[in-house]
Amino acid sequence: MTTNPTKTVTTAVIGTGNIGRRLAADLVAGGVPVLLAGRDPDNARSLAVSLGDLATAVTVDEAVEKADVIVLAVWLDTAKELLARYGDALAGKILVDPSNPIAPDGNGGFVKTIAAEESSGLLLAALTPAGATLVKAFGTLSAETLSAASRRTPEPAVGFYAADDETAGDVVAALITAAGFDPILIGGLDQSIRIEVFGDLHEFGALGKAANRTEALAAFAPLTAADRFEIYEQLARHQRYIDNDASRASADKYVGLYWPDATFTVHDLRTQTFSGPEGLKSLYDYAHSVFPLEQWFHDVGWFEIDGGGDTAVVSWRWLVHWKEGNQGVVSTGTYQDRFERRAGAWKVIDRISDVDPNWPAALFQPYLDRQDELFVSS
Repeated sequence: MTTNPTKTVTTAVIGTGNIGRRLAADLVAGGVPVLLAGRDPDNARSLAVSLGDLATAVTVDEAVEKADVIVLAVWLDTAKELLARYGDALAGKILVDPSNPIAPDGNGGFVKTIAAEESSGLLLAALTPAGATLVKAFGTLSAETLSAASRRTPEPAVGFYAADDETAGDVVAALITAAGFDPILIGGLDQSIRIEVFGDLHEFGALGKAANRTEALAAFAPLTAADRFEIYEQLARHQRYIDNDASRASADKYVGLYWPDATFTVHDLRTQTFSGPEGLKSLYDYAHSVFPLEQWFHDVGWFEIDGGGDTAVVSWRWLVHWKEGNQGVVSTGTYQDRFERRAGAWKVIDRISDVDPNWPAALFQPYLDRQDELFVSS
């Protein structure tokens, strides 16, 4: 069992302004004990009292001394001052930077306080003392959205982060999860500008909202034409392989279209879920034993492929053509798929099949009536 890093490290939030307060509340709601420190000790004490037993007010000195992870929920210039002031005392610490270098522009909006091509994450990385590790996180969403989107259902909002150190990144990812968000690593700290204000993955940038994983991945790493073609080939192979013979070799070929931990839920005459290689093989064997596949063939109708990164969501139409008696298309339905790319290959991890109400019961019923007699395992 993997140890939850939030249970083995001490986390401090320095800064009790809008971001610090909201983030501390999200972490406490996720069961994370938090040390709270700020320029005004009374604010830290008041916030700790409002958050309950998991929150403890401390001085900034105590936060630096006691914490393993320190979230610098302060303005960029203040973060620079803290790095300079504590220097070697930060060795061994994971520092989290949620800063966004902006100021009012005088016209009701905001402007960056550093050059357009500069990143506060990289500026702070250059100032991080030896032995300390910086991770960029918790700054992609506004303070209001940090509260409103935390633990959103049914699909959680994403929390992007950037890290050069994998171990530190994993610790911060666990905190992002505890705060009620779905963590996505965008790369090293050289990508920080993408998750800072006006960046393409920021709420106040091209992304424009608190996104779910599918939306976020589509923006972060959209599917290429090659990805889409490979996924479509998988749809075509599914229809072709299901029409193969009932041999074990053919069943193995069909099962090979799915990841070993995949599930396939079928809603037709009854609802069943088939899981893993053996479950999918039993589905293949059932279809080939009970139904007269020599009298029909499967085809692909329309399809839509969305997603990004290593995940794709696919909606597509399946068609069953009955060859005997010139029946033509006798049954239709839809698949709702989730594909994952692993080691460079796309396969199904979750599939749901819904048959349309045009199911030709009269054609199939004679075979269903004999299913116990007809079924043979390959």
